[in-house]
Order: sequence, then C-alpha cells, then structure tokens
Amino acid sequence: MERLEKKKQFKRLLRYALPYKKRLILSFTLLMVATVAGLTAPVIMKTFIDDHVVPGNWEIKAIVLLAVVFLALYLLDAVMTWLETILFQKVALAIVHDIRQQVFNHLFRLPMSYFDKEPVGKLVSRVTNDTETIKDLFVSALPQTLKGAITVVGVVVAMFLLDARLAWFCIAILPFILGCIFLYQKFSHPVFHASRAVLSDINTRVNESIQGMSVIQTLRQQKRVSDQFEEANQEYKDVQNRLVRINGLLLRPMVHLASTMALALMVGGFTGQALNGPIEIGLLYAFINYLDRMFEPLTQVTMQMQVWQQSVVSAERVFTLIDEDIEPEQQRRKDSVIAKGKIEFKDVELSYDGSSKALDGISFTAEPGQFIALVGHTGSGKSSIVNLLMRFYQYQSGQVLIDDQPLATFEEEELRQQLGLVFQEPFVFEGSIAENIHLGHEHVTDKEVWHAAQLVQAAGFIEKLPEGYAQVLGERGQSLSSGEKQLLSFARTLAQDPRILIMDEATANIDSETEQAIKQGLKTLREGRTTLAIAHRLTTIEDADLILVMEKGRIVQRGTHQQLLAEPGLYLDMYQSQRNLMEEESLLAEASPLAV
Repeated sequence: MERLEKKKQFKRLLRYALPYKKRLILSFTLLMVATVAGLTAPVIMKTFIDDHVVPGNWEIKAIVLLAVVFLALYLLDAVMTWLETILFQKVALAIVHDIRQQVFNHLFRLPMSYFDKEPVGKLVSRVTNDTETIKDLFVSALPQTLKGAITVVGVVVAMFLLDARLAWFCIAILPFILGCIFLYQKFSHPVFHASRAVLSDINTRVNESIQGMSVIQTLRQQKRVSDQFEEANQEYKDVQNRLVRINGLLLRPMVHLASTMALALMVGGFTGQALNGPIEIGLLYAFINYLDRMFEPLTQVTMQMQVWQQSVVSAERVFTLIDEDIEPEQQRRKDSVIAKGKIEFKDVELSYDGSSKALDGISFTAEPGQFIALVGHTGSGKSSIVNLLMRFYQYQSGQVLIDDQPLATFEEEELRQQLGLVFQEPFVFEGSIAENIHLGHEHVTDKEVWHAAQLVQAAGFIEKLPEGYAQVLGERGQSLSSGEKQLLSFARTLAQDPRILIMDEATANIDSETEQAIKQGLKTLREGRTTLAIAHRLTTIEDADLILVMEKGRIVQRGTHQQLLAEPGLYLDMYQSQRNLMEEESLLAEASPLAV
C-alpha cells in the first residue's frame, strides 16, 4: 500500500513535466547520443589493441582513423552531455517554479479556518524547504537515474555483443544491488517523513520566536524558549543520525562490494577461458572498462536514493497542502455586482469548532448608506459578523445577503473591491507610502492617493517624512507608530472607493486627539456608503443610525445611541463605565505634577 502511494505521488510529480515534453524529448535524445558515443569508445580501443598492438600491425592510416574516431566519440559524448545537462536543468527549474507558484497561489484560496489550525512556520517550510527538495529531484536525482539506467542497459547490451558468456559473469551481481535499493527505500522512507516533520517544527519555533521577540525578552522567557528549541533541534539531530546509519550501510559501501564481486567473477571467467586457449587483451580491456562504466552510474544512482526519498516525502507534504479544500465556487455568478451596498443577516448561526456557537440567530438589515455599529464585550461575536461578511468563514445556517443576493454568488474580485475593511491591527507592506495606499491598482491615481490621505488626516505625518509619499517603509512599517499605521490603513481602504466600509475597532490604536481629527473625515466618507463598525469607544458611534449590542453571540439590544441610553441594559452599563473611566483619567491628569 505504501509503495502504491509513493508511486502515485511520483506520477503526480511527473505530470508537471508535460508542458515541457518537447524539450524533455530533445534532452533525452541528446542523452542517448552521448551514451552511445561513450559506450562505443571502448570498442574502438579493443580493436586497436587486438588488431594492431598485439599482432604488431602498425598500419598508419588505420591507426589514425581509429584515433580520430576515438577522439570524435569522446568529444561528441562531452558536447552532448553538456547540452543535455543544461537543457534538462532548465526544464527542471521551470517545473519546480510551477510547483512552488501553485503552492503559494493556493494559499490565497484557502479559508481562514485553515490558517487558524496550521502554524505559519509549517506553511513556510512547505513553500520553501519542501519545494526546494523537489527541485533536487528534477535537477539531480532524475537526470542521474535516467542516465544511469541508459548507461547500464547500454553496457549490458555491449557486453553481450562482445561475449555473452562473460557478460553473464558481470551482471550476475545486479540482483544484489537492486535488493539493497529496495531495502533502502523500505527503511529510509519513515525516517525521511520524521525528518521533514521535525524540520517544520523547528521552522515554526523560529518564526514564533522572532515574531514574539519583544514579549520573550520582556517576560524573560529566553531560557524556556531556548530549551524548547533545543528539544526539537536534538530530535532532528537524532533523526539525521538514523539516516547516516542507513546510508552508511545500504548505499555506497554495498555498491562498492558489488563491483568488487563482479570484477572477481569477470576475472574468474577470463581465467577459465585462458585455460582453454588464448584470450583477447582488447576484450579484457573492454570488459574492465564497461564494468567500471556500469558500476559508476549505479553508485551515482544509489547516492541519489536519499534525494529520491526526500523528494517523495516532500511531494506528499506539498500535495497535502494543494489538496486542501478551497472555498466552493460553484455558486459564483459574474453578473452579481454590489451596486447599492445593502447588507442583511437572516437568522445566521456560526460555530468555529463545531460545538459552541460564536453567532446564534443573528438577524439585522443595513440599508444602503446607513451607519451600523456593533458593540459588546470581548468574545460577544462582533468580529464574527465581519468575518462572515468578508467570507473568511462559512456559516452553518441562515442567510447573508448583499443587495438581496446570497453572499456566495459574488466573485472574489467583486467582493474584495466593494467591501473595504480596516483592521484593528493594520498591516503595512514593505514598499513606499504610495504603494501601501494604491496597492498596485492601476485605477487608483496619484491624485486619488493624495486625496485619500488628506481625507483621513494621514497627509500630515506623510508629508513630514523625508521622501513624503515615496518614503520606503521597512518590514511591517516598523518606523511608523500604531496610529500612523492605522491612518495609512484608512487611506488604503478609502482609495479603493468601496461601496461598503467595514471598520473592526479601527480607532482602537489612535489617540483621542487624532480620533477627533478624523471624525469629520469619516463622516464625509460614510456618505453614500454602507458602514459597519465594530466600536470599542462608544463616543465614536454616537451618530450611528443603528447600534447592535451583542452578548454571547446574540443581539441583546438594538437602537440609536439616545434610545439605548434611555433604557436599562448592557449598553447603558458600558457607556457609564467608559464615562467614569474617562473622568478618572481626567482627574489623574489634572493632579499630575507634570500637568501644566
């Protein structure tokens, strides 16, 4: 069963070579020509020894002809091998390029629930380490194996053409080598599986440690994290040592033993022939030469067995990722467009783990142009509504409609174009300020970039930068403050001119002064757009057309700011709590010796 699975994975890998079959056929033809040329040279040398050296026949024309043919064959072998190697490796690199690109692109089509359960380090390992190992298969292992197989077959044919009886002595040892290869595959495959798994774990730990370096140093967790890494590192070392032992027993030493045994059998065959009469010295030379030519590629092939095994295991891991279910597209319709921006939830239920409900019977309607606010304590289900609307997760029951059309009918491009989302934790790409706003969209002009920045009050800090909008930001925008990143995120979203604006606690990282500065800008932006905002500070949603108060996945209150303040309930409690906190902060600020 395991062998069938490995064969299936290998066949699937070979299918990536189909677009390049013409170049592969040409490469294979060049390989055949090089092999034939290389195997013909010993026959020329045999003729020279037996027909000229031994009998003392020094006919100049014949010797010169043999020498020219001999050199021409080696030159042809060298040139064809050079061309074939370059051509084959170019094809191999193209194949691996296609695999890596497919894996990377597939990541963007996976549901967010997949990334919740898979560590980032493991995914990075599959896109980089595993595809790099597959590259070794196509660049080195496969060409070496093909060339080795053709050479061995050619040598066996040449031996039988020269002397069938002696040929049997030389190839009698081949079953022994094939048995060693079979045993190597059997014992090494599970070890390679363990090796790749542990390496992924190491990548995960490194990735988590780098991302959380400030927390690790602040909480003095260096030793604990280092000990965990040491445990994984030691496990990887132990697995590699197991491979060393398997390789040391079943690879090169076994081939060397087999070649020695074959040479002994051949010499024994020639000795028996010598007892019955004279032997041809040229024939002896040819057989020794062919024997060396047969076992050298066998040695190379066995040395490539480690690459074969690693590549098959890596292919299994890559294909496991590629085979992950993506969001179904059978309901998509090209004529489904978001023109008005009406949002409607009808008795929607969502569960992330299949047992507890994150949303339970959610129903509300946001008319075009309305400002709807979602409030509630942490874990009440506010972000889950946004997740469903952005189609990050799939709900279990109910309906989510946009412009009276099911959410599933909209194509990805239309949905992402018309729904602008500002996250609580903004993400800044490596590149210039302008590139972070227009995101490569050709329809967003420089004027629109500037206008979006002005509208959300981001132009102030941008124009103070040395290069302004051309200022290049490092990884994750480390040179910007949290508030500046958030303003940049606002500008980016608004530059896309979405029909629906979604803000996931978008002002949480902006100070009160900046928040007041962009309030008027946001009010202008909301005109003509349906806005759905998750609010932490209730003062930012006082002008909302409808406020939905959530608790434990349910809507427990709904109404305007004034309506909700007029009735006892969670909203009034939250408002009074925040108001008391603000008053305490104000009193503390006034009492501070630093207060002016």
